[in-house]
Amino acid sequence: NIAMIVLNSNYLFAPSFKKFIGGNIHGYIMDNQLAWLGQVLAAFEKDPTLDHIFITVHTPFFPNSAHVHDDMWYGGNNEVRPWVAGKPVKTGIIERRDQLLDLTVNKSTKVVALLTGDEHNYCKTEIGPETPRYPENYNAKKITLKRTIWQINNGAAGAPYYAQVKVPWSDFTSGFTTQNAVCLFYVNGKSLKMVVVNPDTLEEVDTLQIK
Repeated sequence: NIAMIVLNSNYLFAPSFKKFIGGNIHGYIMDNQLAWLGQVLAAFEKDPTLDHIFITVHTPFFPNSAHVHDDMWYGGNNEVRPWVAGKPVKTGIIERRDQLLDLTVNKSTKVVALLTGDEHNYCKTEIGPETPRYPENYNAKKITLKRTIWQINNGAAGAPYYAQVKVPWSDFTSGFTTQNAVCLFYVNGKSLKMVVVNPDTLEEVDTLQIK
């Protein structure tokens, strides 16, 4: 009763997002893939055999460490976006992140978590109505979230670790660790629990009753 949707956030990639080079930027989901995600989520929403949907993508929606300068945040700079055929696309990186959140949180009742990597640590971030999501003086449209899901980042498989830094949603991030970690999900019908363990010591690192 679980579905896993895999997104690609590194494609049509360019060495720079400057206008004279063009191409996609690290962490950006372009229009066609966004539309595909909406179609898949709509179909899964009607599927009575599915109770839990995970979305996995390499780049966090809400980075907490060494990738706050890019991923789906770029230091809070919504002007960052792909350039196609010599012109910037209409939607900036933070606006696109919000469109993804609207699909996964507001238009789906079954998405439970975003499984991400890129940052070399483990942590979980609560994504809900109370989670701060914008930089100061943000002028683009803001969205309201109707419910809460989780971003579960695990890049703690042995690569050089990244320390935590301060971002608007830091108070909603917990369980942060740079020790090796494996996330185990236990499914019992409509019940869903995550237990995180250190694979070297088998020590329990974190736990979360998702549903």
